[in-house]
Amino acid sequence: MASSELSVDEGSPSGLTRFSAVDSIETILELETEDEQLGVPHRVLHGIGRFVGTISFVAVQCLAVAAWILFNSVPALQSFAADPFPFPLLGMFLSLECVLLTSCVLIRQSATDRIAERRNNLELQINLLAEKEATRALDMLGKIARHLNVPDAEDWQTSELAKETPIEELARDLKEREQTRKREPPRPRSDAR
Repeated sequence: MASSELSVDEGSPSGLTRFSAVDSIETILELETEDEQLGVPHRVLHGIGRFVGTISFVAVQCLAVAAWILFNSVPALQSFAADPFPFPLLGMFLSLECVLLTSCVLIRQSATDRIAERRNNLELQINLLAEKEATRALDMLGKIARHLNVPDAEDWQTSELAKETPIEELARDLKEREQTRKREPPRPRSDAR
């Protein structure tokens, strides 16, 4: 079944349709697969960035440096030593490695940030749609309650929730509060020990 199809809920009255959880999971998996479709160079850099962030990398790095120092310091191997103390070649290799690994990690982080931003935008759109649907449903329930003369159908909370949410006004208010908070000096914490 395609992820956008509706399935019939056999247990619901009059065969009402609903989105199944399986469809939602399939849609999420499709989005994850799209996020992972990178070119070969990006996949290689992501793999390197993923490995660099592990304890295995630290262990391999320490062993490699120790082996380099031992090989170039043991008196019996002095004729084969390519990098005598203070190991300038080792320092150059480690500096170059640092630059390249930092680039790999930053490329991976940049891709991760793009994916997270896209997911946040999608989540915002879903939340805005859910807000409109909930407002519409509350409005319809209020009309039904009034038509059936249900007592307490006109309480202030229900009326307030059934109104359209002013998204632009909320966004402006949030932005103003964030800017005000940035300008104010930090308040001392009362629970400081």
